[in-house]
Amino acid sequence: MESAWNIVGLLLWIILVIYAIFIIHNIGVRRSRLIINGHYDFSLTHHLKTVAQIVVLFAGIGFMSFETFYPNVNGSNVVTTRDFKPLILDTNGNSSYYVKVKSGNNSSLNQSYSYLVNGQRLSVSSSASSVLVGTNSEINVQKSAVRWNDNEAKTLDKKYQRAWVADVTVTYKDSFWNGIGLHARRQFKSYTLIRIPDNSFIYNEK
Repeated sequence: MESAWNIVGLLLWIILVIYAIFIIHNIGVRRSRLIINGHYDFSLTHHLKTVAQIVVLFAGIGFMSFETFYPNVNGSNVVTTRDFKPLILDTNGNSSYYVKVKSGNNSSLNQSYSYLVNGQRLSVSSSASSVLVGTNSEINVQKSAVRWNDNEAKTLDKKYQRAWVADVTVTYKDSFWNGIGLHARRQFKSYTLIRIPDNSFIYNEK
């Protein structure tokens, strides 16, 4: 559900559009008055007003563009939620596995990871997920994507015997400043971490 704070950002963009239209109209009106009054040559006052109006317009566009398309994401303006579930063994008829890896015809394309949780088979892209294998509990890839605590992984390893999945979702807070950029209560990023005991629990589909 989106937040009413996003209306603030929408209104600011509308105001900028109206202001741009006003500037165009105002410049034309002032220029017409100069011509009517016989001032065909350079008018310093007219040009200073025009420059000031354009500077204000571009400053507003720059500010709103930055807030909308290049928001500063930090711990103070987002909420991170984590959902942990134990993995369930799946089978291909010959062997059991926790994760099925499927690659496209082009090796440069992303892979997809399929797994079972709560009786449901889910699939995620490798661009928004990673598989943590073996006894290593140090998480590196995910740290660049979402905030993570290595001790949390160790606790889950003990609880689920190194067979679990974590869905991490980062959402913008419902606030005035996030509303300026039209981001309030919208998802910023999601990431899935799949934990398995060793490589023997991976099935590579051909």
